[in-house]
Amino acid sequence: MTVLSLPPLDLDAGGPGDDDSPLRSVSTAVSVLDCFADEAELGATRVAARLGIAKSTACRMLAALATGGLLERTGSGRYRLGLRLFEYGQLAVDRLMLRDVALPAMGDLRELLRETIQLGVSVGTDVLYVERAEAAGMNVRFRSEHRRNPAHSSSAGRVLAAADPALITAILERGLRRYTPFTVVDPLRYRQILAITRDQGYATSREEFEPGWSSIAAPITLTREGRPHPVAALSVVGPTSRVLGPRKPAVVQGVRRAAARISADLERARG
Repeated sequence: MTVLSLPPLDLDAGGPGDDDSPLRSVSTAVSVLDCFADEAELGATRVAARLGIAKSTACRMLAALATGGLLERTGSGRYRLGLRLFEYGQLAVDRLMLRDVALPAMGDLRELLRETIQLGVSVGTDVLYVERAEAAGMNVRFRSEHRRNPAHSSSAGRVLAAADPALITAILERGLRRYTPFTVVDPLRYRQILAITRDQGYATSREEFEPGWSSIAAPITLTREGRPHPVAALSVVGPTSRVLGPRKPAVVQGVRRAAARISADLERARG
């Protein structure tokens, strides 16, 4: 994820009594939000130190952002990114080239496998699904209200984390929460799974977020500094017996081919 780098706050800008001007408030708010790009949770003391502002100013700004839904306060009294910010992010990502380029391959993969296909990107320590092609004619369906999942409990999250040491660290610092009896919550085991993911080029998740549902994901990449770098994940989700049962080799082959196709189309679109 590309993070906007802002210039240091100039607390002496403007004339006397200008400290609470609207433009200064907006600048401070953006700088505060920028702090959460590489740390999942922060308190006022840490924000004040990072930005070189008074702790009282940091407290006021954090509280205001939480009131607006851009941040939310945790049980420890610190703050993390709020749902409204994720919603704004989804609106932005929906308009990016990735979604438009991926749609044809997603549709073809859905018709081939007759399962739900998802396109996910990393947002903090979660996976945000920016597009979902639902399988038609199914008697049971994946709960489509899940637009954002914790990265550690999804195959898409594993594909993205496997190539991103900073994301791995952030996920482990946040903690591996158990959602079902099958959720991997041991850090050592989690790292082992990511190593396997890197070696085999795809990831699996067996009923780790919702009982009865499993997934397989492959990375969508762009070339950076001469090497393919994952920018998104393509995943197939469905009942465990259909995704990880006898059909697993076909699912793996299908999702990897589709992800490779999207990656090639992205490279061509980028020019």
